[in-house]
Amino acid sequence: MACYRPGERSRLIYAIREYRGRKAEPKGFSWRDFRDLIVRARIQLGGPIVLVWDNSAST
Repeated sequence: MACYRPGERSRLIYAIREYRGRKAEPKGFSWRDFRDLIVRARIQLGGPIVLVWDNSAST
């Protein structure tokens, strides 16, 4: 997630999920992982955030 505050440098806030190929292990992020990432971004930025979710399939 790329974040910035007006007048400051941009920041990259991210979370890593390692897939080990175990049975019943998720390959991707769940909605809870996305929620936690957004919460951490808000805490690090110290204020409200505007989230732009682009879920379009580019071809």
